[in-house]
Amino acid sequence: MKVNAPYSIIAVAIAALIAYGVYSFSRSENEVLLAIGSFLFVGFPLFLAMGISSPAKRSSANIKVLALVFFLIALAVNILFACLSHFSTPLYIIINGITVLVFFLIYHSIHSTKQ
Repeated sequence: MKVNAPYSIIAVAIAALIAYGVYSFSRSENEVLLAIGSFLFVGFPLFLAMGISSPAKRSSANIKVLALVFFLIALAVNILFACLSHFSTPLYIIINGITVLVFFLIYHSIHSTKQ
């Protein structure tokens, strides 16, 4: 696996802009939690989709599709929480945490096949 620096920087910048958008759009008192959570939970899949390349073409394509799907899921979940005026902080952390852990589980299983 190889890290492509320009694409990685772009992925982190996109995640930061999305986090700022969620922060400014939020109606909740947990704006900072939403901003940090959005940056982390949207940034991980986006970074792996854009910034990482692998010599194994099949695995690389599957990983990029998986990362983009989970990016969209994380984006939708964070926008949904931003629209809510009151939500439970543990619920937010648990939902996003499980989503990221499932992503990494599937990512690891695809990466370990090395095809």
